[in-house]
Formats: sequence, structure tokens, C-alpha cells
Amino acid sequence: MNLKFRYARKIMVASTLAFFLSGCAVTSVFMPYPKQASTIKQQIEAKQIQLATDKLDKKRHGADKILYLMERGRTAQIGNESKISREDYLHAKEAISALEQKAVINASSAGSKAASLFTNDNAIPYVGESYEHVFLYHFQAMNYLFDNDLQGALVEVRRANEEQQLALRRHAKELDKLAKKKQKQQQPANQKKSFMSAFSQLNSVSDRVKNSFQNAYTFYASGVMWELEGKDNDAYIDYKKALEIFPDNPYLQVDVIRLAKSLGMREDLARFKKQFKAKDVPPVSNGGELIVFYEQGFAPVKEEIKVSIPTHKGIHSVAFPTYSGKWKSTPALTIRDISNNQALGATSPIVYVQALATKALQEDLPGMLVRQVLRIVAKKEAADKAGEQLGTPGKIAATIFNIATERADLRSWLTLPNDAQIYRGVLAAGERNIRIGDGSASEVIAIKIVPGKKTILRVVGTGKTLHTRAITL
Repeated sequence: MNLKFRYARKIMVASTLAFFLSGCAVTSVFMPYPKQASTIKQQIEAKQIQLATDKLDKKRHGADKILYLMERGRTAQIGNESKISREDYLHAKEAISALEQKAVINASSAGSKAASLFTNDNAIPYVGESYEHVFLYHFQAMNYLFDNDLQGALVEVRRANEEQQLALRRHAKELDKLAKKKQKQQQPANQKKSFMSAFSQLNSVSDRVKNSFQNAYTFYASGVMWELEGKDNDAYIDYKKALEIFPDNPYLQVDVIRLAKSLGMREDLARFKKQFKAKDVPPVSNGGELIVFYEQGFAPVKEEIKVSIPTHKGIHSVAFPTYSGKWKSTPALTIRDISNNQALGATSPIVYVQALATKALQEDLPGMLVRQVLRIVAKKEAADKAGEQLGTPGKIAATIFNIATERADLRSWLTLPNDAQIYRGVLAAGERNIRIGDGSASEVIAIKIVPGKKTILRVVGTGKTLHTRAITL
């Protein structure tokens, strides 16, 4: 065999080996993450929770362990396996904290960053988006709540709310850091404009939210928990935060009016009554509340597109993640008391996860562009160097490796819902058979309404399956 060809082959082998040894998420590089997650979602729809958690268990110790822990925690929670879910969410939070500490030190993450410079963003261990971190705390709070540990739940919703504030500050810092990087690179102004136009279809979805990390559903759940604790003032604060983010939810409007009235917030009450058509809900003698949290579908899946990027090294076709840009409307969950054949109403949206995910991608795109420009230069220089030292065979080998590793990072928490909705109403006390349905699936749930208590029903809709859990507090 020609000596140069042998050297070229060694380059490819050495490059691939170095990639593996750097601790990279190689499965995401060579098999797009959405394809890996599709089996898990199918198993959840079939209520094969044990199979899904076992499959995820095998992958929760690698470089992408945060992602797999969040997926496994959510999967176990959907199957009402709160012990497993609590442990996985805890380990995910610990891993996120460890990675964030390493990022401060910086040098400890040099291996993955160097690998990503010569491969793609999949080489960087997955830490998650801010909206995913908020849901991580939110869902952990739900675990505690349904295990009848209100204090534990309140700790988690406080952390979720703090995460939203931290995300706001981090976002501002990232924008500042990005501006400085652009100045160093002397990135042409028209380059970003041309680049962002390739993702213009995302606007119809992302425009429904101000940013990717403020979550009205989390604030609402927090408000419910504060009411359970008897702290109506704290509940009122969180309901108002939720209302600011998602003002169109009718149940939320009723709740802020109700608490503004009971707390003597006269100015707020006058403003809210003028702003909303919501009416006071008349109390039911000897009645209790039914609160429904409905999480519908699965989060949107990223796709790969190729975008032409002009640099001083020429024009290059580069892989980037995107979403389809099509708004996925979701049905409401209808609620009927079949004990007395009474239609109670339907859920109403309080967070669009598809919009949060799309906005997060848009917020990340400028940073991705900066990394890709650096990557183009690094890969081109490496290929040229191989050509100088080994001639045509070396350059061909380097080029083949570059093409093989040119993949978009499609990772995200895919067992999250597509959206979340709420319902709240007052029912007469007693045993109730409640029929719930979303057009694809329906189920009858036996619940007990207790005077002065709140019965919380959590419903997760996945395809033709409804997963439910209820508790009275």
C-alpha cells in the first residue's frame, strides 16, 4: 500500500479515536438524537414505562447523562414511579451544577470544546436549555406534591422561579459575550443577516413568547402550592407573574381577581376587572376544588438543514438545527362529571413548550454561527496541513472526516410536553366519576371532592393514551 495512503488512513483512525477518547457524545454524532428518542416515546404511548426506563438507564452515565437522566425522570414520572423520577431529577440537577462549575474553571471543559472545534456541537456534553432546567425543578416539585410532601414541593418551585431569574441574567451576559466575540472575529454584518434569514420560518412560533425561559405554568403551579400552604399573598404574587407571561388564560384571570378581592388589593382588583371579562366564581356550599394540570403531547423535534456560510476561506455548506416552523395546535382536555351528567368545562393553555423551544434555538443561533465560523477555519487549516505533509491522500482523508462529522446538534429534552393547560372549578363534595378526553383518548377517573380541600388531577396525553394521577390536599 502507498505510504501516503497508509498515513492518511492513520490520520482518520487517530482523529476518530481522539474524538471517542475526549468523552464526546458519540452516539449523538453518528445517530441523531431524535431517532434514539423515538423508541422511548413509542414505549411511553404504549404504557411500557419499564422498557423505556430500562433503555434510558443504559445511557445515563455517559457524556450526555443530563439529557438521559431528564428523559428517564420524566418517563418514570409519567408512569407514576415517583421514587425513580425523584432520584433521576436529583442526579440531573447535580450533574448540571457540576458542569456549570467546570465551565467557570474553563480548563476542565477544554477537551470537549477542542473536540467540537474539529467535529461538531454534539461533542460538547449536553447541559440543557434554561427552559428545560425550569421544567426540571417544576416536575420535581410535582413528584413531591403527589407524594404528599408539600414542603419539598415548595422548595422545588422556589428553585424553579429562581432559575427563571438566573436565566434572564445569563441571557444578558451571553449577548454581551457574543458581541465581543463578533468584534474579535470581525464578522461581516451582512453575514448574520443572511444567516438568520435561513431561519425566518421560526418566527411564527417563537413570536408567541417574549423569551425562552419564563414559564407561566411553573408560576401557576407554584401559586397553587402556596395556597395549599395557606400563604395566599405568596400565591397571589406568583399568579400575577403567570398572568404577566400568559394573560389570556381564563382560569388564571379568575384566580388573580379572587385573591385580589380576598387580600384587599383594591387597585389591582379594579384594574383586573376592567381588563378581563372574568367573573367571580360563586362558592359551592359544602364544596371542594378540582384543579387539572394537563400536559399534552411531546416537545417538537429538531431537524437538520444546510446553510451556506461565507468566510475568508470561501463559502461553506454547514449543518444547523432548526424546527419545522409550523404551529402545532393542540386540543383542549374536556372534563365531564358523569356522576350527574354535567359538563364541567375544558382546559386552557398556559404554556407553549413548542414556542419556548423555538425561541431558545433562535437565541442560540448567533453563538452557533460564531462556533461554526471558527470550526470552518480550523477544519480547513487541518485539511490544508494534512495536504502539505501527506499530499493529496492526506487532504482527502481529512476532508472525508470533516464531511462525516458535519452534523447539526439535534439534542433536546423530547419527553417534555408540547404544551400545558389548566382547569379549575368548584364541585359539590362527594365521590365523582370524571370523564376526561382530548379527542384522541378518553378515560374515567374516580376522585373524591372534599369540602374546603383541593383535588389535583394531573393528566399527560401522549397520542392515544392518557396517563393520570390524582391527590386531594
